[in-house]
Amino acid sequence: MKLKFLNTAVASLILSLSCLVSTANAGLLDLNTWSSTSGGIWTVDSSGTSVLQSENGVPTYFLSESNYIDSKFDGTFGVETTSDDDFIGFVFGYNNTNDYILFDWKKGNQGDAQSGFTLSKISGYNVSHLKHTGKDITVLASDYDGDNGWVSNTVYDFSLDFTSTGIKIDIDGVNIFDVSGSFNSGKFGFYNYSQEQVRYSGITQEESPTSPNVVVPVPEPTTLAVFALALIGFVSRKVKKQS
Repeated sequence: MKLKFLNTAVASLILSLSCLVSTANAGLLDLNTWSSTSGGIWTVDSSGTSVLQSENGVPTYFLSESNYIDSKFDGTFGVETTSDDDFIGFVFGYNNTNDYILFDWKKGNQGDAQSGFTLSKISGYNVSHLKHTGKDITVLASDYDGDNGWVSNTVYDFSLDFTSTGIKIDIDGVNIFDVSGSFNSGKFGFYNYSQEQVRYSGITQEESPTSPNVVVPVPEPTTLAVFALALIGFVSRKVKKQS
């Protein structure tokens, strides 16, 4: 009975360990290597893992040095003031001011500008960021239902899964957008418009688990799993001798 229990327990351990796949850990991004566009005051902290945008002004971006596609980004962001109710968010697939994807989040209604989430493809200069209109903007998805503006002095977790065939965005574990399409690589970065005291922190990047180009490796036995197999064999032999 004891042997049966031991064999069952060790077998369960082997099954768990053998299912482990060696994957690259998410890497924390160094924001010291990033750069801003015109407008905005972006200040990176001493650790290089957090940046604060402190100016209320024109649309401004803080962009990575590298281009990304088939990548998953995680981190936090939030507004550290009760002043104003405008746009925060991030950009990706950014190649220049005429070619990028924009995710923005507005706190409060302002005339034709609604509070809530918008995902847009920008393809030129003729764009009203306030109203998400113009010949050079295509709104891919939006959500203005209910009271879904951001809240002051609140830190939000975000996740962006960006591949050549899809965009998935979660806020605090809740899916906001899941959009299919054809997308190109570009820089990843942060976006503010007419909103100050916005902080982004702890940004990590890893290969997207949903990428159409991901090759899933065949799991190999771990050292502990091999040890467990040897243990079963040893116990089995010992019981046979005793019997």
